[in-house]
Amino acid sequence: MQFQNRVCQKLYEEHAAVQALLQRVEQTIARHRNDVPDAKDSVMGKLMNDLASELPGEVDRHFTFEEEELFSYLAEAGNAGIGQHLTYEHGIIRPIGAALVKLIGEARAQGFDAARWAEFRNLGQQLSMSLGPHAHKEDMALLPMLEDMMDVDKEAALYEKYVLQHA
Repeated sequence: MQFQNRVCQKLYEEHAAVQALLQRVEQTIARHRNDVPDAKDSVMGKLMNDLASELPGEVDRHFTFEEEELFSYLAEAGNAGIGQHLTYEHGIIRPIGAALVKLIGEARAQGFDAARWAEFRNLGQQLSMSLGPHAHKEDMALLPMLEDMMDVDKEAALYEKYVLQHA
């Protein structure tokens, strides 16, 4: 998908990156459904590092920007429903991500045992089942709506705020 609106395009690219990360989570869970992986394994270590940096940083920054800037913009234009629904989903996803990041910290320090791996699998599956469809929903509904509604001045201001100030 390609958006003319740079804010929409940036959010779409971030959705694609998170979908790829979730696919790695799912593949790791499937690969270790009958065993407990070594937390020090390089592939497992990279996955945990990526999750630990992506979830509290980029995902939370992304959600906050949507809630504070985009959903309020839509509400002012008379489209409050989509923002309310997506904010509700953010409220479900954030604690799953926070619990997974906390667990990753424990696994880095103590490794995986059967209980810790079962919890990782559970949280990873919950994250995949909530964040994956959420990102897809935004790609199919939110971003096209914003692209159709947003004028160039608003796009420039939001792009500056979201992308250029964090570069």
